[in-house]
Amino acid sequence: MSLTRRCGALLLCAAFVMPAAQARTFFKSGFEAPTDIPATDGEAARFLTQATFGPTLLDIVKVRTIGYSAWIDQQMNQVAMTAARPHMEAVNAAMVAAATGDTIGQNQRLSRWFHTAVTGPDQLRQRTAWALSQIFVISDSNGAISGEPIQMSEYWDLLARNAFGDYRILLDEVSYNPSMGKFLSHFRNRKAATGREPDENYAREVMQLFSIGLVERNLDYSPLLQSGQPVPTYDQNVISNYAKVFTGFAYNNAGTNLFGGTNTYLPMSCVATEHDTTAKVVVGGTTIAAGQTCAADVRDGLNLLASHPNVAPFIARQLIQRFTTSNPSPAYITRVAQKFNNNGDGERGDLSAVVRQILLDPEARAANPPAGFGKIREPLLRLTAVLRAWEFQLPAPTAYGEIRMGMTNPLPVYGQRPLGAATVFNFYEPDYQHPGAIANANLYAPEMQIINEGSTYTISNSLADYTFRYYVGMTNPPTDRPLIDVTALANLATPTAMVDEVNKRMFYGQMTANTRTTLINMLSFMNGASTSEKARSLLQVAAMSPEFATQH
Repeated sequence: MSLTRRCGALLLCAAFVMPAAQARTFFKSGFEAPTDIPATDGEAARFLTQATFGPTLLDIVKVRTIGYSAWIDQQMNQVAMTAARPHMEAVNAAMVAAATGDTIGQNQRLSRWFHTAVTGPDQLRQRTAWALSQIFVISDSNGAISGEPIQMSEYWDLLARNAFGDYRILLDEVSYNPSMGKFLSHFRNRKAATGREPDENYAREVMQLFSIGLVERNLDYSPLLQSGQPVPTYDQNVISNYAKVFTGFAYNNAGTNLFGGTNTYLPMSCVATEHDTTAKVVVGGTTIAAGQTCAADVRDGLNLLASHPNVAPFIARQLIQRFTTSNPSPAYITRVAQKFNNNGDGERGDLSAVVRQILLDPEARAANPPAGFGKIREPLLRLTAVLRAWEFQLPAPTAYGEIRMGMTNPLPVYGQRPLGAATVFNFYEPDYQHPGAIANANLYAPEMQIINEGSTYTISNSLADYTFRYYVGMTNPPTDRPLIDVTALANLATPTAMVDEVNKRMFYGQMTANTRTTLINMLSFMNGASTSEKARSLLQVAAMSPEFATQH
């Protein structure tokens, strides 16, 4: 697939461009006997912990029936995408029709996100979008887009549509998206004039965060050294020249007026009179010729970034950290980066091949992973895993069609909010080393950057709400959140059976003997408690435990 290719309709191109490797899995015969069926429920659940927002009993059975590869094939090629924007538009239309004064906001966007994460069938796609959203960051903490929940929902859908597509097309769609344009200020970015220079914000971040990083890298992500020193990938002059590339962007319907048009989620267009047409020396010392259109400048500038050798290890390492382990070995990064560079059919940037390699890599699937393998669970993924592991009664939709999930602003509670990081650098940095034993061992633990005494307390309180306080059968239940149904767990005959069920659903069979004994003893000592109270107490303590907070 040509890297210079751009679809005519950016909103649809990712849906209709299927890399050859993906097409091959789509059309291949379904009669071959699977050879990668996990040996135990625990192995299946561990895989699903990495690939989804949390294992369910049904998915465990499916993976044990068809194997890892076939499950990925189904997720990539057969499961329809759960879209956010059409839902948000329907809720907004219902609000307008009701004429009650209610207006669409970020709360409705968050409700939709949680509902999709917990119930959506396209788990791998949505989990990949979640990973991509932490690389290609926009945030509703920015006043320029905080009041545009429908447009931000379209940005999420953009990431989901491109989750298994071509990196170059994703980079294109991100660059032209108006929410990104407003967040990183290349929307209505003007060419130089007396007392004015083009805004450099997007020019800097598209290099530093979205593509090549700060220093030259080997395929295994180690820095490329010259005379013992890292080599910078770009300098201030390159930033200034890329800022010129991203001038003239406006609303899709702006016409010839940079400040015209109406607010839309459609890809931005370019106003020719506001685009800098001078020659531009960009990454690698390459010159973009003078006199080109905005579209040609952006095409050439992004082609140079997308084809840079840094992109493969830079993107590979971050995606590995989001799915499987904070400290991938150089060999693991290399294998994933190689798939980025060549998916097996000579195609570069095939994200479906990258995700597949991450999840099926020998280090990820080893029954006994290497020392140091694993990661802290992202706080929000602890919550979604609980919601997927057990039966919950969802609230009835509101009059506008919104299904409320009991969480409208998880940022002060969990330190995370979908499309709501405090800065463009995400919730945490990929190179964060927590002081103490982790830093002393020269290991990385990105998620620990948002874990502290305060967040441990707020996360535990929230998990208690979902596992203990609000449940099916309670008096005067709330109508704006799911209610946990512990009937199946409470009906188990003994404390041992109850704990073993929790081990299966939440700990993929790897609960330590000490934790198992502690939980069994806790239930045994709860004399006088109802079976419901015992079951809910067990889930609360399990969800708050350090073992559940880690992913192996």
